[in-house]
Amino acid sequence: MKKILSFITMMVLTCSAWSQAAFVLPSPTNANDSVTIYIDISKSTSNGLKHMLEAHPEVKDEVYMWTWSPAGPACGNGEWGNSNECMKLKRVSGMIYSIKIVPTSFYNCTPLDLYSKGISCLAKLDDGNAFGSDGVGEAKTEDLRIDILPALCADKFCYFPEASRIDDFFTITYDNGKEADTNLQNLGADECYLYMAARSGINIFPISQPADVTGNPALKMEPLASEPGKFRLTIVPSEFFSTNGANVQEIWFYVVKPGYLPVPPVTTKYAVLNCN
Repeated sequence: MKKILSFITMMVLTCSAWSQAAFVLPSPTNANDSVTIYIDISKSTSNGLKHMLEAHPEVKDEVYMWTWSPAGPACGNGEWGNSNECMKLKRVSGMIYSIKIVPTSFYNCTPLDLYSKGISCLAKLDDGNAFGSDGVGEAKTEDLRIDILPALCADKFCYFPEASRIDDFFTITYDNGKEADTNLQNLGADECYLYMAARSGINIFPISQPADVTGNPALKMEPLASEPGKFRLTIVPSEFFSTNGANVQEIWFYVVKPGYLPVPPVTTKYAVLNCN
C-alpha cells in the first residue's frame, strides 16, 4: 500500500511540475493550513545550482530556500554564505526538493498578503557562492514565483472576497462549530453579534462600544439555514464605518452574545486591500 501511495504522490508531483520549477500542494491553498513548497531544480533555466548538483553530488542534501515574498521568513533567511537551518529543503527525489510550512506563520503575513503577492523564492546551496570557480555562476536557481490560488475557506472566520477593498461588498462567515470559547458555543439564532471597528494608523473607529454591541441590530450576524451553526454578515466598509475620511488599513472584530462579553477578547484583524 505504501508503494502505491508513493507512486501516486510522485505522479502528482511530476504532473504538477511539468512546466514549472516551483509550485505548492495542495492547490487551491488555505493560507492558515500546512502546505508544501516544491522546487524542481532540474527545471531551473539559469544560474549554476543545477550544474553544481550534477558535478558535486556530495552536496545534494545541502540545498536551502531563500525567500522574500509575501515577506521575509519569520525565522530569517540567514546570510548568503550561510543559510539558516530553518530554511533547509528536504530532497524528495532527483532534483525535486520541498519544505512544509503554514504560510501565515512562516511568513508572519495575512492571507491577503499571500494571495495578492504569491511566493517569491529561489533554491541555493548553504553557501550561495560555493564552487564559483566552476564558472557556472552562483550556487542558486533563478528567482521563482508561485501564484497562490485561494482554497474554499474552512476556518472559523471566512471572507468573501478574500481580498476586499474598502468600497467592496465584504462578507464575514462565522463557523460557531469551531469556537473555542465555551461561553460562545452553541449560539442560538438571535445570539450572534460582532464587535466591529476600523483601524487607520493608531486610530480605532468602533461601530459600537463593546458593552453596546448586542443592542445594535447592524452588528447581528444572521444564521445560515442551509448550514446550521454558521452565521453571516455583509457590509460595505466605506459605508459601514464612520472614519472621517481616514484611510482604513484593517477591520477588527470578535464575537459577543447577549449577556456575555469576552474579556479579554480574541480580536481578528482583516487587512483591507488598498489600491492607489
